[in-house]
Amino acid sequence: MRLIVVFSIALFLAFNHLKADLPVLGTQSDISLEELENQLKGPGLQGWIHGAVNEYNQYVFTYRAPGNFFDHYEFPITSENPVVLNFLKSSVRHDEVKIKGSFLTNGAPIRHIDAEEITLVTKFEDEMPYPKYTHEAKLPEELLSQSELKGKVHAIADGGKVLVIEYKDAIVPVVVSRPELTQGLYRNDKITLKYRVRVHPKRPAHVSLDISKPNPIVVTDKLVEWHGKDGSITGTLVLFPKSPQVVFNVFALQVTDENGVKREITLVNFEDPKVFEAIRNKLQDLWDKKPQNIVNARNKYLNLNVKLKATGKFNVVDPGQANMQILLSSPESLEVVQ
Repeated sequence: MRLIVVFSIALFLAFNHLKADLPVLGTQSDISLEELENQLKGPGLQGWIHGAVNEYNQYVFTYRAPGNFFDHYEFPITSENPVVLNFLKSSVRHDEVKIKGSFLTNGAPIRHIDAEEITLVTKFEDEMPYPKYTHEAKLPEELLSQSELKGKVHAIADGGKVLVIEYKDAIVPVVVSRPELTQGLYRNDKITLKYRVRVHPKRPAHVSLDISKPNPIVVTDKLVEWHGKDGSITGTLVLFPKSPQVVFNVFALQVTDENGVKREITLVNFEDPKVFEAIRNKLQDLWDKKPQNIVNARNKYLNLNVKLKATGKFNVVDPGQANMQILLSSPESLEVVQ
């Protein structure tokens, strides 16, 4: 699955030190899959671990086109090699690695890498002093115990043929036999999904749309309908720490609905670098002043002691955008909620 990472063209023009925030699907790529497989079968393909979840046996590799940060592919990793599997179990998001193997021919719409060898290039050291995250969702047990769930879209590509959802804090691939049912989805759309658990593969757990039921996927909150609207949100302060992809801390608010579905809304200003820096400084100061109840929230951190109201304009520019943004005019657009 190809995810081309773009925060915002406007933001990159204004702040060339900011690397990335928002994955975008569907842009044409200059990357040759044939050349990537030649590298896999030869000297090895160098990139980064995008995700490593031992509980669900989920491992994903990211390759970026040299000289073009915006252009990259993501490939699920599978392997029968116990040495490779042990390596993956000790890997973390953002580890830089070199991988050898080949593309798996399994008919899936997403290319998988069958890894024969993986070596570490650079270990990513998270500077945040908090325990490793443990997932809440129990898979596949919870999926097997029901046939309908409420969640949100994690990724959508290839005209709806590629669909990945978030159920609680788990990422679940969805096999789509009728892509007309999933066309037009946006990442972070809230959905109700009727499904069947796939027999193969068992790990990681996959589901299929249950097309025997009416309306197997229903969007309950379309993200694109927020775009361009003025408004306010109230939520808990979130920090996405700097990484190989983001050169400074990025802040957001987490909002949880009545079904437990969580969204993060990124706090930004595109128009003035100094204003954006002042906003980040205010958020960092609020974060640092109340460190007593900060928790690891998978790929981010949550400060349970800081609740804010943010007022501005909502911004959703692409179906693959990682998080909706709220455009703030100044630090005064943020109000502490007691």
